[in-house]
Parts: sequence; structure tokens; C-alpha cells
Amino acid sequence: MKMSAFSPYNDVYIQHKISNQKNDMPVPHYHEAYEFYLMLDGKRYMFYDNICHTLERGDLVVLVPFDIHYSQSLESDYFERYVLYFRPEDLSVILSGSETSYITSKLNPCVVRLSDKQLSVVQDYFEKIEGFTKREGFLSKKLLCSSIFQLVLYVTECMNNAQIMRSSPITPQIMDSLKYIEKNYKQNITLDDLSATVRMSKYHFCRTFKEATGATVIEYLNNFRLAKVHSLLINTKSTIETIAAETGFSSAKNLTRVFKDAYGTSPRAFRKEHEKHKQDNAFTTG
Repeated sequence: MKMSAFSPYNDVYIQHKISNQKNDMPVPHYHEAYEFYLMLDGKRYMFYDNICHTLERGDLVVLVPFDIHYSQSLESDYFERYVLYFRPEDLSVILSGSETSYITSKLNPCVVRLSDKQLSVVQDYFEKIEGFTKREGFLSKKLLCSSIFQLVLYVTECMNNAQIMRSSPITPQIMDSLKYIEKNYKQNITLDDLSATVRMSKYHFCRTFKEATGATVIEYLNNFRLAKVHSLLINTKSTIETIAAETGFSSAKNLTRVFKDAYGTSPRAFRKEHEKHKQDNAFTTG
């Protein structure tokens, strides 16, 4: 179950992409970072919060850490977009911890439609950020951090006057199954449980679920659980055994297998690397 989740200990990541062919994510995924997804042209579909959002020019998606999402092409091939990932600690070059917390607390997950003027301003920030990531030196990091900070402030202003986005809710049965997973992920959930809950045959349920979410039932369930695991690994001192029990994995061994298949590393190695990165970052900016 290879997953394209963003590495939690990399620096700021920004990418401008133009695609002339269908381009779907392998499976729904999540990041430790905040994500700004800006549509510049074409059409794209974002599955998030049980809704399939239709993204066109001027649409901005704001995602917070550990939000599971999935984007796809469907009937449209061409699109152009920017995507930016950043973590709160990336702002530490110019902001204190309390200042960073205050700023990021204003970022709520949403999909907003920007006016032409707002789009021009936001795109300009993205281009500046992209330019600063290609420069070296401590001053460049401050300029990068400053640009992200200004972008965040501007986006929060846009969010206050957000226009309602066009969207297509998924079928009630699939929505019920997603709510069931969210409520019962700590338990042993089987395909029989889910299909019985929504009163569909297993075959029809699996096909409909994949069409709606972009993932098989097992992929989605494991990704949902891994988002919880990921958060517990970096925010608590709980043992792997305890985390496995709290997130629906049958054992620490089973959790390690699924986690390693998704990330290419074990939960313990991941936690160790994350702690090392935090210490190195604190030493550099302290």
C-alpha cells in the first residue's frame, strides 16, 4: 500500500505543475504539514471531508496536518496548479512559538474561490516562495519564511470572505461507511461490517467506494489509521504497542508492517528521525 504522503521532516516544499494527461493520486493521503493547493487553470477534483470538490481557476484548498484527501482528473485531462507544504516550525526563523501557534490557529481546512484580484496576489506569493526555495543562505530562509507568513495572513483574510464552492456530495451509503470508519477505526472493522452497515453487496460496495474515494476499503482504512498513528508518534511518548491498540491495528508487528509498507521505514525509526530533526532545528534557530 505505497502512499505518497509528504515526508514529515523535509523543509518547505512548493511545486508548480502543468499536466496534459489524466493524473490521479495513488491513494488518499495526508501530510504532517499545512497544504495550500492553488488551481491556476483547467479542472481538478478534490475528495475531502466526504465531498468531491470541483476545482477550477482561482480555487484555493487549505488543508491542515493529518487531513486525508485525494485529487483526481476524472473526465478532464489538462490542469495547472501550485501546491505548497509548510510546517509551523518552518516559520520559526522570524516568529516565536506562541506567534506561530496564533497564526496557524487561524488556518481552518476549507475550499475557497478567489476573486481575480485575490488570485493574482496569492499567485505572486507562490512565485516568490518558489524563488526563495532555490536560493541559499540564512537571509534567503528569512525571506522565504517572511513570504509564507505574509501568504498565510492574506489567505486567512480571504477565508473570512470565502465564496461557497461547487461540490458533489458522495452517495449517502459511502458517506455512512466513512462515518462508520471514523467512529470505529479503533475496532476490528471487516468488509462484511461495512457492507452490512450500508446495506449493499460487498462487490457493489467495494466498487462504489473505490469510485468515490480513489482507494480500496483496506487502503482507506489503513490510511485513516496511519494518520492517527503518525500524530501519536510525533505528539506523544506512547509505546508502539499502545499506539497499535489505540488505532485499530491487531499488534505492534502488524502496525510496523503497514507503516513500513507506506513509508519505507518503521514507526520507531520514523519517531527517532523526527526527534532528531526537531533537535537539529531547535539548535539551528535557537
